[in-house]
Amino acid sequence: MLEPPPSEVLVDRPALRARLDGALAAPLTLLVAPAGAGKSVLLDQWRARHDEIVTLRIDVDADDDDPVRFSRRLLAAVAAVRPGAAGLEPLTALGAGGIGEPLLDGLAAELGSFPETVIVLDDLHHLADPRLFADLGRLIALLPSNVHVVLSTRVDPPIAWSSLRLRNRMLELRQADLALDRSEAAELVQRVARRELPGPTLDPVIDRAEGWAAGLQLAGLAFRFTGGVEASDSLVAGIAGSDRLIADYLTEEVLVAVPDRDRHLLLRMASLDTMTADLLDHVLERTDGQQLLERFEDESLFLVALDPHRARFRFHHLFREFLRYRSRSEDPEAQRTLLVRAAEFHLGRDEVSPAVEYLLRARDWGRALDAIMTRGSEVFETGAMRTVVRWITTVPEPEWAGRLDVVLELGILVGMLGESGRAGGLLGRVATDPRATVGHRIAAEAWRSALAQWNPRPEEGIRAADRALALIAAHPGAPHPDVMRLTSPDLMTTLAIGSRGRAEFIAGDEDAAGSSFALALESDGIAYPPFRVGALGSSALLRIWQGRAGAAELLASEALDTAATAELLAHPVIADAYLARALTAAERGMPGAAAAHLRDGLLRAEANHRSQLVWVGRYVGGLVAATEGRYDHALDQVDLSRGGDLSAPGPAILDRLHGLRLSVLRRTGRAELALRRLVGTGPLGPAAAFETVAAALELRDRAAARRLIGETPSSAHDSPLDGIRRSLLLGWLAELDGSHEQAIGHVDAALDRAEPEDLVAVFLECGPVVLDLVGERAIDRGGVAARVATLRSDGRVGTAASDAPPASDPNAGLADPLTSRELEILALLPDHSTNAELARRCFVSVNTLKTHTAHIYRKLGVSGRSAAIARARELGLLDSVSRPDPVRA
Repeated sequence: MLEPPPSEVLVDRPALRARLDGALAAPLTLLVAPAGAGKSVLLDQWRARHDEIVTLRIDVDADDDDPVRFSRRLLAAVAAVRPGAAGLEPLTALGAGGIGEPLLDGLAAELGSFPETVIVLDDLHHLADPRLFADLGRLIALLPSNVHVVLSTRVDPPIAWSSLRLRNRMLELRQADLALDRSEAAELVQRVARRELPGPTLDPVIDRAEGWAAGLQLAGLAFRFTGGVEASDSLVAGIAGSDRLIADYLTEEVLVAVPDRDRHLLLRMASLDTMTADLLDHVLERTDGQQLLERFEDESLFLVALDPHRARFRFHHLFREFLRYRSRSEDPEAQRTLLVRAAEFHLGRDEVSPAVEYLLRARDWGRALDAIMTRGSEVFETGAMRTVVRWITTVPEPEWAGRLDVVLELGILVGMLGESGRAGGLLGRVATDPRATVGHRIAAEAWRSALAQWNPRPEEGIRAADRALALIAAHPGAPHPDVMRLTSPDLMTTLAIGSRGRAEFIAGDEDAAGSSFALALESDGIAYPPFRVGALGSSALLRIWQGRAGAAELLASEALDTAATAELLAHPVIADAYLARALTAAERGMPGAAAAHLRDGLLRAEANHRSQLVWVGRYVGGLVAATEGRYDHALDQVDLSRGGDLSAPGPAILDRLHGLRLSVLRRTGRAELALRRLVGTGPLGPAAAFETVAAALELRDRAAARRLIGETPSSAHDSPLDGIRRSLLLGWLAELDGSHEQAIGHVDAALDRAEPEDLVAVFLECGPVVLDLVGERAIDRGGVAARVATLRSDGRVGTAASDAPPASDPNAGLADPLTSRELEILALLPDHSTNAELARRCFVSVNTLKTHTAHIYRKLGVSGRSAAIARARELGLLDSVSRPDPVRA
């Protein structure tokens, strides 16, 4: 990891550079060796001789274990070469604890248009998050052939490389490969020492260093400063032990030998991370910071330039660790003073992040917390929550437990990261703390109610929202704490009302949920874009849950428009709107469009682990699969035992999951099993109740079906979907009773309710009896009846056989199948959006979008968008009927 000293002391290693040229023939190169082995020097020498190659280098540090920070640094390196790649930045919020599939796909697409490129990740050992490592492995697998990755690290990363090794697609260089031979070692020591050394003096150093570059460079420095032969002999006699012991010993010798003024400066400078001239001048109270940096770099004192302009420097890690240890042991108070001065420097420039890091190292807990609390809503909006949580929890809990504003912020942040249990505990502490003001209690209760989409117990969210709203009403002038600028009275009112609506929806109280969403959208705090986007999306999801597809479509489009304007399209808060669009498309019998929106919605719901929305997504996925006859996949989607770490679905969502499972069993000839599954399940929700009657009708048990219909009350909220289902059950029963005209009347009533919303899937869920009745009306009525008949005749409705094979994949039949990204873009082409709008939607540059569409046209054998849409529909890659959005998002 030894960084290069000035050019006059470098030892060129052409043979090793030639071996590293193999990196251009492999996706991955792995450099694994201890600190100071010369990894970074080798990479710099190699890069200097390959000007024709684009090199993106990231010096990884411990802070990069935050996936959002790491993703942004990686993206910034790419955008430095191709500025349009900065459009991918919103995708860093969708990593779900890692880099995330959306950003991985986007990076791979952008890099595909690069020239020959090498991405260097140096000091990778600073990372520990297994999700980051897993996504790095996925990124390497996705990269195009023009891009190569070099990982430089002290230890092997926990990524499985066996497939690359087996295919000879990986270059590995390790400690033995990097070790300097005797002639290289002698050259390095003498260049650093700036004098010739006799063999008896030089040979023991070379023998004991065993080619270790850092030890040899330290020995050279020690020889330079110790002077005479006797002192050199004494130095050699003391070299023994491990690499680390040798480094400590030699560093000590260097510190003893350098002039006192430089020794003092080195110990003080080592407290700093990244050094600039201005920072040095402030911290050390000098005016010659730039000259000092240049002089120490010239003297090979392990100073590393971090940019081409040589404005930012740091010490070599090994050297810095020793200097910091000495500084702490000699004068810990002086080191703390330097750290605080560095923090003050950054705070004076509104650079909160480095300031907080210095204050935490100084153990100045109070000032660190004060600095943390200056961060605003951008923490929530830009996905910087993990870093702030790390900062707060680095402070010993007794130091922050008494600060209610800090506990409140921590509770909000861990809640939005998906740790609902921990968040509820922290927010509950604030709400019940006797020192809490009314404002503290309002904020704590409002944010507790916001956990509704993580919590399977919606009644808890409703109670928390009611407590917050009652406090707001009783104390209209109460002062509120300012936590991330997200706790004002207006915002807390909107948050509590909207969250209560979400909890009521999950509980199955659709009328109450609708009223709450309407109130939230009329409240003053709705001007805050994330809250407006969330309320519109949740309201859209409620509307399509009821079968009000037109209203859902308009609300979802408004949510997406608002999100686009506020640059929130990749924020998790937009998940509701995407899922509403997906369910709307599924209910209208357009599974292709549903799948595209579903992917967008699930990515955002999973980004912060909103389990209730994930279950909604799985229900939509199961509905699409069942519509297409992929019954096994549909059962997998609604299988509660496959939920993994997800919390249980709430009542309304559980009812839909149960209903879909029963529907699949009935439609695959297992109606008796479906009925048996209902024994002892307690009160049934609307979906399960419908399926109970449908199963009885499938078994031609008219008496049971008539009794069950009589026991099922009509929908209190006049939901179109519930009304359609009831009419279809009555028509089915009438047909079995021999009352054909009455049956047609009920089916016409169902079609009358379905027509304004263009609802199709609800008819496809019924058995052949109902589908025959709908078919009779197709010619006279057209519209929904004709579409249902067409889908049935085209085989778009699954067969009744439980072991029916899945429909063939039309994409697999192409000579060159479309990639998942190309399929996603193909699904958006019928929306008539411009290339710029599509690029924004897909978070890629316009040039990258054009590259994707060119690939689509080539693979489909067409020359333009209209022809591609027609050909894709002909092949079954797009739905045959597509409804353009009334409002383009």
